[in-house]
Parts: sequence; structure tokens; C-alpha cells
Amino acid sequence: MKSVTVVTAYFDIGRKDFKAVPRTGDVYFEQFAFWARMRNHLVVYTDADSEARILKIRDKFGLLEQTTVLVLDDLFAIEPEIYESMRSVAQDQFFRDFRIMPNATSGIPEYSYLMLLKTWFLADAVKRGLTSETIAWLDFGFNHGGHAYPNSEEFDFEWSSESIDKVQLFVFGEYDERPIFEIIRRLSDYVMGATFLAPSDRAGELWDANREAMVNLLRLGLIDDDQLIQLLSYRTHPDLYDLRPSDWFKPLKDVAAPHLTFAKPVRRPRVLEFVRSLAHRWRRHRLAWATSVRLYRNLMRGRPCVN
Repeated sequence: MKSVTVVTAYFDIGRKDFKAVPRTGDVYFEQFAFWARMRNHLVVYTDADSEARILKIRDKFGLLEQTTVLVLDDLFAIEPEIYESMRSVAQDQFFRDFRIMPNATSGIPEYSYLMLLKTWFLADAVKRGLTSETIAWLDFGFNHGGHAYPNSEEFDFEWSSESIDKVQLFVFGEYDERPIFEIIRRLSDYVMGATFLAPSDRAGELWDANREAMVNLLRLGLIDDDQLIQLLSYRTHPDLYDLRPSDWFKPLKDVAAPHLTFAKPVRRPRVLEFVRSLAHRWRRHRLAWATSVRLYRNLMRGRPCVN
């Protein structure tokens, strides 16, 4: 068992103004501080305004020497053509009308571009010689400040792993065999992007696979976040991945820290659960109906099909 190098990133992309699931920078830093006492070497990609704040949090836990902060002046200069293409798709009305939630977070180009770069950050950290044999991605806001693991003190541990030869991708539920376009339309989740493991010597290959997946989506006039990108990458390069069933945020407990206390599910009165279920179904019906109307209008535009 050898220590894992953990990689994460924080960039202010204006999420406080997102219509779906807005989140301020302060909330992100509170969530980071919740798990930041992990004793592993931590590589953080960020902007100049956030560097000192990250180092202060790690220093609070006596982990300054185990922290590398890399400041990027222009996040969007890494893959400018991909970013501009994502912006173009996001503004396309056909794309917006296609999905069941036109304002979903994964349709915001800044967000999905940053999510795409998760594997670029891993590959770059390896290229800089900053990593151990095994690297792990952990979202900056992992666990949402106690959503799954309520005890921050339990993050005082070092993540170790046996040698791996494939990317360890954690998935939720049964394998989703539907076409990629249908998964994008429904905003379905299968891959969990909050954490995953990779052998350092395959980080470049992983980034190439993810980049290829996004380019292929863009050619079809579509964009989505890292969870869909990883699924498409798996379908194209299955030998690169091991799929490991788990649950939201639970992979860390499964592979690194069995001592972590997992929050018990909230038990609500049956009447309340029934009402919540009805509300959810009504919302789904309403969204599906609105999507059908938008698609019908688009299909009726332009030249008619003569075949």
C-alpha cells in the first residue's frame, strides 16, 4: 500500500449566479475545509485570488509541506478552441430545446469545461513530477460539507492504495446502455465524478480519451459534464477503465477509509414521502411535456421531409 497523491481544483466561474444549484465561493471553501485535513500530498489548481486561502486552510492542519498550489492565470487558455465550441453549442436553441432541463448546470459551458479539465489537471500534475504511483481526483466541494460524511475529524487520515493498472471509475446503479444522446436529453446519472483513481502512467491516456469524447460531442452539437464524458470515454476505450459500483460520495469509504461514518438516510413520515413522490412525478411530467412541445415546434420548422 502506497500513499495516493490527491488532485483537486477551484476556479471561480460564477456559480453563485447559476439558476440550477447556485453555490458561492465561501460555500466551496467551507466544503473544502471539511475534508482538507487528509494527510496526503494535495495538488490544487486554482486562480491567484484563491491561493492564499487554500494554503491557510491546509496550514491550519499542519499540512503546508504536503500541499502544492498551482496558479493558472487563464483557465480557458488550456483548450481555447474546445471552450469556444462549447460556448457556441450552449447558445444554440436546438441544443437547449433538446434537453429536459434547458437551464441545467451541465449546459453551462464554463462549468462543463472545468469539469472536463479534471483529467487534464491529473495529467499535468504527473507531467510536472508531482505525483506518486497512484493519483486520485477529489472534488474541491467533495461531500458538500457533511452531506454524506458528517464528522470532519474523521478525515484526518492518509489515503493509501495498492497498485492499479486501470482507471477506477465509480458508478451508480445498473449500467446505462441507452444511446449517449438519450442520456444527455434526460440528464441521467451513471458515473460519479466526485472522485476516481488512476495509475499515474495512464493519466495522459485518460485525458486524451476525455478530450476525444468532448470533441466528438461537440461535432454533434452537444455538451455535457465530466460524468457523461467519462461514460463516453469508457464506451470508446473500455480497456482503460474498471467500473466499480458504489453510491454518491461512498467510493472514498469503499476504497480508502472504511472508518468514515456514513450519514444515515433521513426517514420521513410515509405521508410526506408520498407527497414528495407525487411532486417529483408531476415535475417530471411537466418537464417532459414542455420538452415535447419544444421538439415538436423545431420539427415543424424548415423544409418538410419528402421521403
